[in-house]
Amino acid sequence: MADADRTSDPEAQSDWRGAAALADPRVELASVRTGLALERTRMNSDRTLMAVMRTALALIGFGFMIFEFFHYVSGTLGEGEIFSASTARNLGFALVGLGLGVLGLGIVSHGVFLRRLRQQRDALASRGLVPPALDLPGSIATTLAVLLFAIGVTAIVRMIYRAGLLG
Repeated sequence: MADADRTSDPEAQSDWRGAAALADPRVELASVRTGLALERTRMNSDRTLMAVMRTALALIGFGFMIFEFFHYVSGTLGEGEIFSASTARNLGFALVGLGLGVLGLGIVSHGVFLRRLRQQRDALASRGLVPPALDLPGSIATTLAVLLFAIGVTAIVRMIYRAGLLG
């Protein structure tokens, strides 16, 4: 009789867990654990993107530094005395390009993963296994990665103009 009273209660019917969850506290506990697992998975994905960002930043920064240093040295000492300026220029371009490629792939991979995670969350919510209000917020790491990508593009454009490849 007590279970029948619970399911006929209007507040219980509006609850996302439904009557089965009200009868079994283990279902509610499992749904909370599932929601927390989804949040941990999202945060792990953000940490992975930040690791990609560190690698890309090192490649972009080192490539830009090599290019600028040897551009300065070739202007001071003259080209060909110690090294070939084109070799340093090509190495700088390669490192910056590699950094941008790594970062671009990381951003795309992160976006695809978050989309799949949200689809999985929606499927679980439709079955009543997690609260539908559980939101996976946008990622600050993604915003920073896009900003770093723009800075990298700016660096390579500056390198192209400085090398005189566009005029």
